[in-house]
Amino acid sequence: MFFKIPTLVYFEDNCIKNHQKELVVFGDTCLIVTGKRGSKINGSLDDVTKVLKDNKIIYYIFDEVEENPSLQTINKAYLQYKDKDIKFVIGIGGGSPMDAGKAVAVMLHYHFDDVYKLLEKDVIHKNLPFIAIPTTCGTGSEVTGASVITNDRRKTKQSIGYRVYPEIALIDSKYLYSLPEQVLINSSVDALGHLIESYISSKATDFSNMIALEGLRVWGLNKDNLLNPKNLTKKDYDNLMLASVYGGMAIAHCGTTLPHGLSYTLTYNLGIPHGNAVGYFTYGYLKYADQKDVKTVLDLIGFKNLKELRDYLTEICKFEILDNYILDLAVKQLKDDKRKLSYCPYPVNEELIRKIVYAYRND
Repeated sequence: MFFKIPTLVYFEDNCIKNHQKELVVFGDTCLIVTGKRGSKINGSLDDVTKVLKDNKIIYYIFDEVEENPSLQTINKAYLQYKDKDIKFVIGIGGGSPMDAGKAVAVMLHYHFDDVYKLLEKDVIHKNLPFIAIPTTCGTGSEVTGASVITNDRRKTKQSIGYRVYPEIALIDSKYLYSLPEQVLINSSVDALGHLIESYISSKATDFSNMIALEGLRVWGLNKDNLLNPKNLTKKDYDNLMLASVYGGMAIAHCGTTLPHGLSYTLTYNLGIPHGNAVGYFTYGYLKYADQKDVKTVLDLIGFKNLKELRDYLTEICKFEILDNYILDLAVKQLKDDKRKLSYCPYPVNEELIRKIVYAYRND
């Protein structure tokens, strides 16, 4: 049993300003990787650039990261800035900009001539220093080594072969205030998936469960608020962000399992947001798990039974009934993913995967 989170985590108001000296020690030239709009609207980009200017750090901004970033986007960022002598990378945003920033940090270290080399296995894990600034409350990427990208050759999402743990994570819940309600909900459901899949996992330990169980408790504090996010207080936003960080810490040790593996098919082929896609399969995953563990989860997040959770997720995620083709494709794409299957704590085969996939629709 072990416990290691190599990222230095700060979670507080005005976090970027308060820890600017630690932010700027990595060199004199920085690349900021972010999305097209979010970091500009919520003020995080301005907060970062002010600190960089005040400390005379040269910086460049790549703000073309799309949702579920492709390898082509990673390569575009690399080609634009590979000759700028970048010393460190800052990722600002949700999971997409942070994961893209991690991949770019690897590319800028190795100067690969082929972006698909990011997908190689059994690699030496090196990258430019990476700093993470989350502005959503689901990804957990600010405390994990994972970087999930879209691989159009395989028509799915997958992790790159390199583990990129941020040197520092600077976390401030004020960046959640301007999130559209449905994005806030989608993110929160992703965090719930991380917490559930790390607790009900073959990789779970006493250490990881310590984090996952506390994360589930904190997530449950906002269960009712997510039905009407207009009434969220600062404390509520703090708890949403905290649950997300706990989820990231938990999956940094345990990884994710069946709901995440299945979700990629829905996101790639139908454009269903990642958190919602995970939520769609959470009910089926829990249905076939050890019911003592399921009761622990439900008690902590405030549900009497699985049906109540299923109905709740249907309401906040606005699930639609999916047709056989896409569900069968999800089964097909997951059944040979040995790693995801191995993280499931109960015996699983293609027949059971199919039952899990169809559970939401059939029950």
